[in-house]
Amino acid sequence: MVEPSQNPLEHKTPEERRRFRRIATRIEGRIVFAGVDAECLIHEMSATGAVVEVSPLPALGAEVALDVPGVGFARGRATRHPAADLVSIDLDVPPARHDRLTDRLILAAFRHPPLRNV
Repeated sequence: MVEPSQNPLEHKTPEERRRFRRIATRIEGRIVFAGVDAECLIHEMSATGAVVEVSPLPALGAEVALDVPGVGFARGRATRHPAADLVSIDLDVPPARHDRLTDRLILAAFRHPPLRNV
């Protein structure tokens, strides 16, 4: 007998998975995972995910806690390493907090815009 998928997003396209717009930032925050408490740099974030620069990197599947000044605190899971020193995190943010987190993130992104490529 085939077991049902534990991840409801597993069989969806990237467009279906990305319900919230990613916002480019350059926010210094903190990340905690597996006994590591480190400073990090948040490059992109939405209400349900983030791309974070940190060293050492958390293992894929590791539970993480992300503290983003001016935005808030969220727990999640490391899902992939898109580049050296980067980790993508799926955040476990309750739907009732999505709009408020997005509003705070937009304000924080104005204060901490990403670097422009020259």
